[in-house]
Amino acid sequence: MAKRPMVEGFKPFVGKHCETTALKRVLDYHGLSLSEEMLFGLGGGVGFIYWYMKTMSSPFVGGRSGKGTDFSTNICRRIGAEVTISQTSSSKRGYEELKALLGAGEPAVVYGDMAYLPYFAMPEAAHFGGHVFVVFGLDEARDEVYIYDRGRNPVTVSIDDLAKARGSKFSPFPPKHRLLKISYPSKVVKLEQGIKESIRECCHGMLKPPVKNLGLAGMEKWSKLVVKWPEQFKGTNLLGALMNGFIYIEIGGTGGSAFRSMYAQFLEEASLIIDQPALKEVAEMMRKSAAVWSEIASGLMPDSWPNLKRMRELMWEKNRLFEEQGPGALVAMKQINAELNNLMGQAVKDLEKTPEFLPDVQRSIITCLQIERKAFETLSSII
Repeated sequence: MAKRPMVEGFKPFVGKHCETTALKRVLDYHGLSLSEEMLFGLGGGVGFIYWYMKTMSSPFVGGRSGKGTDFSTNICRRIGAEVTISQTSSSKRGYEELKALLGAGEPAVVYGDMAYLPYFAMPEAAHFGGHVFVVFGLDEARDEVYIYDRGRNPVTVSIDDLAKARGSKFSPFPPKHRLLKISYPSKVVKLEQGIKESIRECCHGMLKPPVKNLGLAGMEKWSKLVVKWPEQFKGTNLLGALMNGFIYIEIGGTGGSAFRSMYAQFLEEASLIIDQPALKEVAEMMRKSAAVWSEIASGLMPDSWPNLKRMRELMWEKNRLFEEQGPGALVAMKQINAELNNLMGQAVKDLEKTPEFLPDVQRSIITCLQIERKAFETLSSII
């Protein structure tokens, strides 16, 4: 097999969510062009989870539907593609399967741990093995792997970096050298059935969740817990809860506003495909919800607390640098990390005083809950 398998012909763009970005890149490559928002909706759309265990330093607040690989496999199934998931505990086998796919002229959709991908400039402790990206080539002689992530331009990592990212054993999402083997259709099948099925799935998850930390019930639970964070989390853990809440809502690969803006656009597109104008009304509700989600995110690191505000601004700038992937981006991102580290000590000291802004966040969560309850009840009655 060639020592430098390479797949050419990708169109640069900035993606919003890692899984939909990766799938859009490989689908576009095969001439199957769908918007990232349509792919997102077909995967299951929005959701909510408030997840905290005593072993965690701070809670996870998530805004997407679906778990694990179900999201990507549902997208593929609903557009008429067949997909099998390959995973192994063997680094050698995982690498050989990747090479074989590239050697056959196919870009590879793979899973890996973000903390081991240098272009993120993340602390090594910030492990997340559920990240998805596209490997489109490698050069063994130069020890380079060529990747498209969410950023506009491609990035490179070493073969060892990729192996560490793909073989990470950190919970809760060890990637196990996972990759998708996709059999692409000659054209996208009619989307009507997939759209309706995915909307019903989304509504069920929000309106009738199996446990109370999911869906609208989970949002209600969060609204009660957020004002108790200062009692539950102290010092760096409280700062982590605030920072992570902002990240998970705005810049953690959600397209902003906890995926709500993406879902609103999906509903707009879906209304034309299934000839259901009422979906546009729900799309407008989701846009209102999206605006409130952004209020929640900024409210967790408000302007009234200068160090938190500055940290929020720096994280926005780091995200912009990552997405554009221009010259010097990694150096600039590392400089931002240094400033963030300096500010963290000051912010922790600030938080010795009870953050009086959390009741405002609580009110925004309740407002968002009311908007989304009406939106999903209406959506459920339409489809």
